[in-house]
Amino acid sequence: MSIISSFMDLFTRRKDSSFIYDIDLFQDTANRAYMKRLAIDEVLNFVARAASQTEFQVIQNKVPVKNDIYYHLNVRPNTDQSATDFWKDVVYKLLRDNEVLIIQDDSKDLLVADYFSRTERAVYPDTFSDVLVKDYQFKRTFSMDEVIYLTYSNDKLDNYITGLWGDYGKLIGRLYDIEMRNNQVRATVAVDTTTGTQEEQTQKLQSFINKIYKSFNENSVAIVPTTRGFEYKEVSGGTGVKNLAFSETDSVKNAFIDDVASLVGVPSALIHGSNAENKENMQLFNTYCLRYILKIIRDELNAKFVEPEDLMNEKMHIKSVGIDRPSIVDMAESIDKLGSSGMVTQNEVREAIGLPPRADGDQIVMTKNYTTKGGENDDNENQR
Repeated sequence: MSIISSFMDLFTRRKDSSFIYDIDLFQDTANRAYMKRLAIDEVLNFVARAASQTEFQVIQNKVPVKNDIYYHLNVRPNTDQSATDFWKDVVYKLLRDNEVLIIQDDSKDLLVADYFSRTERAVYPDTFSDVLVKDYQFKRTFSMDEVIYLTYSNDKLDNYITGLWGDYGKLIGRLYDIEMRNNQVRATVAVDTTTGTQEEQTQKLQSFINKIYKSFNENSVAIVPTTRGFEYKEVSGGTGVKNLAFSETDSVKNAFIDDVASLVGVPSALIHGSNAENKENMQLFNTYCLRYILKIIRDELNAKFVEPEDLMNEKMHIKSVGIDRPSIVDMAESIDKLGSSGMVTQNEVREAIGLPPRADGDQIVMTKNYTTKGGENDDNENQR
């Protein structure tokens, strides 16, 4: 037993057997980190693509206008991006980082900051410094009242993404451990204990091990002779890792997608491409996810591009018209009932579905079928 103990002390750097499972644990950690990242990208990109289809209308005196603000919000925010790509990046970064900073350069282009430092103040507006856009760092400090700063405040999603970075940390640690062990020699030596004294056997074994160790250090190729009484056998770390079947991989991926989708407020059936109850799922998505995000953007745009007096007096405001707006075809029956019953004006209905007002659309009109009294119809439509 003393010989075996001496040998193990020489050839092992740790006395536990956890290294046997390193490959499996590495595979599990890698799969979990990959699946999490895949789920996060798929769900956040889905929301970002939906939000990027929004048109931000500038309304002056209840009439849509197309000015410089409209051009930068809907056509070309900057020299390198279309409006669709710009808002897709903004929403994705907003969901992933829980915040996003948009600045204006000297040419009034809108730029999304890749990095910034925020200094919070109690009385004066907060400031943003060390603003980095691509590979250019601005030397100036931006005040809160001259930037577009959006916050999402989804702590559950933030914790989930933080867990992803924890998985990456474990993965890097596993990679480091495995790389350190790749060149570590592990071997067993069978010793014939039937001849010689214990002290002689220990000395012979130690001398044999020293020669092997020196040979491995000094030569790229080393030959270990087999002699009577000693049998040397090298132990390979092995490459046997567990491989998941395609069905199992899909199940794991779908489970992660379901988790992220529930945190963002997206029905998972939309991500999986299921056609079952697609209309109802889209309504849920619009109500609990998209409209909230668009309101965050719309409120900030109104605060930074519109004077408070103009906003309060309804002289000017910015509104969003996206896929969350009801379709004219889907709302045809409701539109007819609202207009013909005299409950609202035509312009109020048009505004609700994202259409510009008409010059003669502010009158309330009631059709004949709503003016019938005692079985007799009026000859003309009753207008009031």
